[in-house]
Amino acid sequence: MLRCSLPVKVMIFGLLLFSFSSCFQYPEGPIFTMMTKDERLAGNWFIDQVISKEGQDITAAYAGQTLYVVSGRYSKSLSYFKINDAGDLSLYSFGTYEFADNSNDLIVIYTLYQGEDKTKNVLQIFFDIRKLTENWFYYIDNEGIEFHWKKN
Repeated sequence: MLRCSLPVKVMIFGLLLFSFSSCFQYPEGPIFTMMTKDERLAGNWFIDQVISKEGQDITAAYAGQTLYVVSGRYSKSLSYFKINDAGDLSLYSFGTYEFADNSNDLIVIYTLYQGEDKTKNVLQIFFDIRKLTENWFYYIDNEGIEFHWKKN
């Protein structure tokens, strides 16, 4: 049996804690996961709750809207669908995404944003991710609105 002095045990514990620190990336979770960020983000998302920057629940204004994320080896895209005047879901925003290296940000580069073609002057927006699990995706957008999405 291997015997270690107290300083060695403390050092080993510190190294283990440091190695798991990347598992605690987002403020609201997850605590630990074996899935990559792309694997967790991929799929069909539905609005669960939307909170204004003043703290008001404004979910009703976003009811029925969906987010569809594709995460492949060569393509990472995000499509936002909104209910149109005819009551059908239509593509409202489309872009590619990437995760920022040293922050909680999701960077989306839009070619279609809120119904407007942005192919000539692409639009880049940062979202502050609060939680990203297999079933929940929370972020704060560039206007300070907090979105809570649930995967179906």
